[in-house]
Amino acid sequence: MEKSKIIQIMVVDDHRMILDGIQSLIDSQVDMELKYIAKDGNEAIRTLKIDSTIDLIITDINMPNITGVDLCKYVNTHYAEINLLVLSMDDDIQTIKELLKAGALGYILKNTGKDELFEAIRTVYQNESYFSGSVQKNILDSMTKAKKVPKNGARLSKREIEIIKLISNELTTNEIAEKLFISLHTVESHRKNILRKTNSRNIAGLMKYALKEGLIE
Repeated sequence: MEKSKIIQIMVVDDHRMILDGIQSLIDSQVDMELKYIAKDGNEAIRTLKIDSTIDLIITDINMPNITGVDLCKYVNTHYAEINLLVLSMDDDIQTIKELLKAGALGYILKNTGKDELFEAIRTVYQNESYFSGSVQKNILDSMTKAKKVPKNGARLSKREIEIIKLISNELTTNEIAEKLFISLHTVESHRKNILRKTNSRNIAGLMKYALKEGLIE
């Protein structure tokens, strides 16, 4: 499909403030148009089934119903002509790899400046990859350093280990969210993933695992 002269964009995020902020930024650019906004992956898919004439989707990762990873997989399978740019607070290498495998061309952080956002949009629109500086660093580090793998084979991310340590210090979900500047939904998602990866039935079991593996003292 031939690219349009004005980049037609859909933004998918469950935070109204983020949607409003991106809309304001995109509206300031003559070569971009925010055609659709969606609060989650389900709404995005419903919209695409009605009208898929967009060039690029900007999506968050941790959303209710359908995650950004699942949305990327769906779009990459059914609408391969639409390019995908992830906008997230999470720069964990395992998450980045999962999104790239799902079909995302770009990955930038929510604390990025407007100029980098515009550059990322234009780059991904041209079917080229774009990553924020810290994301690039994490990708390079993962290629040059052996990642510590716990004895039972559970591959815990740096963020997941950080949350385990905070849980061991008796911080609540609210306190962890505030300390790490992430949403409650994100913390809960991390908790579920940590329990699944470590085969722990509850927090007590997780603490036994963490002690055994030397993740906490």
